[in-house]
Amino acid sequence: MYAYEPSMKDVFRMAKTIREVLVAYDRAAPLYGLMNQVYFFGRDKRFRSMVAEKLNLKPGDAVLDLCCGTALDFPFLLQKIKTQGTLLGVDLSSEMLKQAKKEIGSKGVHLVRSDAAHLAFRDKTFDAILISFCLKITPAYEKTIEEAARVLKPAGRIGVLGNHKPSGPLRLPGIILTKALSAIAKIDFETNLKEQLSKEFIIIEDRKMYGA
Repeated sequence: MYAYEPSMKDVFRMAKTIREVLVAYDRAAPLYGLMNQVYFFGRDKRFRSMVAEKLNLKPGDAVLDLCCGTALDFPFLLQKIKTQGTLLGVDLSSEMLKQAKKEIGSKGVHLVRSDAAHLAFRDKTFDAILISFCLKITPAYEKTIEEAARVLKPAGRIGVLGNHKPSGPLRLPGIILTKALSAIAKIDFETNLKEQLSKEFIIIEDRKMYGA
């Protein structure tokens, strides 16, 4: 198994970056849903729905939504697992979780404030994991992927939505938005998620869903 061992220099760098990311997302929490609609030209719900569909969820499944933000994925996951299932949302930002709590109300969802790279769950706990638009902002994304592999059941599936630099007809407005998002949300668009994910998972499908 691939093990990521950061140097002390990396540890200090990541600690600083984590603070920066946390501040950025705490501030963005009240407008996070609107920001997603603007950046994805109103199509982010379609992307989230498509990935949730690929997870092949069944009623009663246990699902982990890593870096769940303001609960934008929850409706699509709950639709699949029904009331018999278990949905846990994990995020490091307390402000994001406050917004998520407002969205879910009394629905059967558990919210946990935690660093995605250090999960307090037992091995092989979840039937599926969803990570939407957060791995490229996670300084220790290698460890986050390793943790996801640890808590996922052997036959489970992981769905990852990641930002990429738009091309094609959306290239010009996409580049403008990408630069703004890089500065505000601390996203590293050069991160090769496929390479890192393939060290822990068998990649069944990999394709661009917008701006291609």
